[in-house]
Amino acid sequence: MVLRRPSKPGEGSVGGLTAVPMAESWRGLRKRLQKPVAKGQWPGLAACVFVSKSLRLVEEIGYADLEAKSPMTRKTLMRIYSMTKCIVAAAVMQLLEAGHLDLDDELAKHLPNFQNPKVVTEGDDGMPNFSRLTPSRRPILIRHLLTHTSGISCGLAPTLDGPRQRTARERAWAGIYMPLVNRVDRGEVKDLAQWVNELAQLPLISHPGTHYSYGYSYDILGHLIEVKSGKKLESYLHDHILKPLGMCDTSFQVPCSKRLSVLYRYTKSRLWGSDGRRFRLVRVDPKKGAQSRWAKCLVPSAGGGLSSLEGGLLSTMDDYAKFLLAVTSGGQHGGVRILSEKSAEMMMSDLSSLLGSRVPSSARPYDDAGLGLSGIGELQRRGAPSWGGWFDGVPGVRQWGGAASCAFKFDPNKGQPILVMVMTQALPQDDGTTITTLLKDVREVIHAEK
Repeated sequence: MVLRRPSKPGEGSVGGLTAVPMAESWRGLRKRLQKPVAKGQWPGLAACVFVSKSLRLVEEIGYADLEAKSPMTRKTLMRIYSMTKCIVAAAVMQLLEAGHLDLDDELAKHLPNFQNPKVVTEGDDGMPNFSRLTPSRRPILIRHLLTHTSGISCGLAPTLDGPRQRTARERAWAGIYMPLVNRVDRGEVKDLAQWVNELAQLPLISHPGTHYSYGYSYDILGHLIEVKSGKKLESYLHDHILKPLGMCDTSFQVPCSKRLSVLYRYTKSRLWGSDGRRFRLVRVDPKKGAQSRWAKCLVPSAGGGLSSLEGGLLSTMDDYAKFLLAVTSGGQHGGVRILSEKSAEMMMSDLSSLLGSRVPSSARPYDDAGLGLSGIGELQRRGAPSWGGWFDGVPGVRQWGGAASCAFKFDPNKGQPILVMVMTQALPQDDGTTITTLLKDVREVIHAEK
């Protein structure tokens, strides 16, 4: 049975903005949004919709803790995983703004351990040939890190990867990083600086600027922020983004006074705690009676996770909305400016297109000419794919999500911008259908209101 909040549906405040009274035309949209909870796929969800910076919808249903019957709300602490990257990208823009970095700077200028990288050769069988390393054709640039074209990928996180079967080739290439993942799990890496220095000793999987390889590039940027600012990553983010915007619940650790949502997996596998016959939600973190892995984050991750489970920021829908509203509103929100208008525009721009005119198609996300990458995530270009799931083929849409099924989309919508957010704590990651359907429904509703 779906839990309803005691407040009137659709009312409340998110991101410092109060919702306008809900029109009747939004009722059907709410029912469709609730489907993953009603079907038992998600424990609960918090969602919101902004249209032209006006809060038009707030939805809170289901539970943050199924067993304790704790409600899921806009202020529930959730693991945002890769959505950490967007906040880190804004911090990088601040450093660019202050003259500490340039997009065309060589990474080794600031982190000398990345001087003269070597690249693993791919064998005829598609496997990495570690006995044959070649000098990189070009150095790693800051812009390569921002666009995941640095030649650095990532290891597998078994707990997040779930029961999905990986090919032998995928496991072999990810295996480059697995000893480092295991060292973080064992508590043998003391901080981000040590982790990045150890990563720098590993070969690249491709020449910089040639292949989109999603992975640890943003963790390197996180340490670069530490080097240039003289502060630990969490301190810099707190002082320059989180505290100014009033994001008081966003951090890398679980505050003692806060209650963290339980992370669940929707599975029927005995391996993950179900009965092998039917799908159900199984607790992942914290285990019943145990402490959450986020109570003491092993190594704070600028990219969302360096271990087999934790590392990225914890946040709430209320907090994260403040950040997104600032970036999509020219760098300021609630009277507080975190970015200049120029830097905010760069955060929203197609950074992949700035790699150069001779960059191969493989440097685009998923090798697709219709996709680029901005500071707040994937950007749908003209000719964007419309496979369903994440992609609806509408140019100008920016979108990003995290492993536990938190996600957002921003659509400029011909001068009537739409920002939608859906947050929950469920593995495996939603395929994007929920957030894309919400955005599609919102477009239809506001079109009918004209």
